[in-house]
Amino acid sequence: MNQETYIIIGLSVFAFLIGIRLKKSLNNKKSKITNKNKPRKNKNQEKETQTSAIKEKIKRIFTIIMLILVFALLLFMIPALSRDLLSNSKINQNLVLRIIIVVFSVYILFMGFVKIRKSK
Repeated sequence: MNQETYIIIGLSVFAFLIGIRLKKSLNNKKSKITNKNKPRKNKNQEKETQTSAIKEKIKRIFTIIMLILVFALLLFMIPALSRDLLSNSKINQNLVLRIIIVVFSVYILFMGFVKIRKSK
C-alpha cells in the first residue's frame, strides 16, 4: 500500500471517531413527563429548551463540517480512482479500496444532506 492509501484510511477513521464522539456528547436525553396535566413552565424548563436549541445548532454545524470533510475526501479520491480505472484492466486492492471509499463517501454525503434538510 502506498502513502495515499494510508492517508485516506487515517482520515476516514479520524472522521468516524470524531462523529461518534460528537454524537455521544450531543445526545439529548429528554426526560419524560409522567403527569397527564399540563406542566407549568418554570425557569428550569426554559433553560432546558434553550440548551437543547443550542445543542441542535452545534450539532448542525458539526454535521456541516463533517460533510465538508467528506466532500474533500471525495474530491481527493475521484482522480485517484479514475487513474486506477484507466491504467489497469485488472482489479487490485487499491482499486477496490478506492471504490469502497467513494461509495461510502457518497452515501455519507447523501445522508448528511438529508439530515440537515430535516433539521431546518
